[in-house]
Amino acid sequence: MSLPRSALPVAVGLLVLGTVLRAVFLLWHPPFTTDFYDYEQVSAYADSWYLMHMAVGAPGFATMFVGLAAVTAVLCAERGGLLAVIGGALAAAGGLGFALALAAEGATWGWALDPAVIDAEAGAQLLRGIETGPQLTTPIILAADTAVIPLGVLLQLIALLLAGSVPRWLPIAVLVVMLLGLVPVPVLDGPRVVLESVALIAIGLFVVRARRPLRAAVPAP
Repeated sequence: MSLPRSALPVAVGLLVLGTVLRAVFLLWHPPFTTDFYDYEQVSAYADSWYLMHMAVGAPGFATMFVGLAAVTAVLCAERGGLLAVIGGALAAAGGLGFALALAAEGATWGWALDPAVIDAEAGAQLLRGIETGPQLTTPIILAADTAVIPLGVLLQLIALLLAGSVPRWLPIAVLVVMLLGLVPVPVLDGPRVVLESVALIAIGLFVVRARRPLRAAVPAP
């Protein structure tokens, strides 16, 4: 994949910014064992719910996977390029869908938890009403989080291993951390998010450091 030299910092910047925002969101978000349709349990986050989802989570998921798609395509320009492009397209589509669903939930819960908009009893009824018909956002989040994004990222990691443009331990580390996410041990969630974020940012920085792949991937001005 050829990118203008001026576009490379943008791609890396999107990856780094998105990775940081996504990590902040995942660490800030209440435990996923929470009953998010229970007004009492989520009311503690009434003042931060909208900001958490709209200003941090949604832009984080959108920019991280778009940036990762561009970065891996460049790093895999000589070998594994097709896998990188297909994987990047899948992960980016999943990330954008996830981001839109997060934004929708951020707005909805933000209104339901705001006593200036709706009183607590009506807010509680609204959340329980949403629980009976969550089809507007939940299927998108589940499909993106459990299938589209993991498959896309897996293809990108395989492409990076084939390309050899980053140390092998980097894509392997991301894969191991992804697998750790399947283990239902809440105490591992924080370290997993941090390790995954560090590894993804390191992959992005190799676009800057790996001179030989860049010369091959980017045409001379």
